[in-house]
Amino acid sequence: MKRESMIEKNMKSSDEFVRNLFTDLHGRIQDYEREESNVKKMSKLDAAPELVIVGGFTVFLFAVIF
Repeated sequence: MKRESMIEKNMKSSDEFVRNLFTDLHGRIQDYEREESNVKKMSKLDAAPELVIVGGFTVFLFAVIF
């Protein structure tokens, strides 16, 4: 048996304010989830310049210390 979520339960509330509030919240959550699916994830190639800089600093510090 599937449990009804709090948002879905309150979307069917007899109180108009609560019903409008949770209906709007549900719509905003749906919009956010749709936008998130379109976001391009960062790849290793995108992080390569920063990794090279960090590697350079590390080599420099080892050269200075030892």
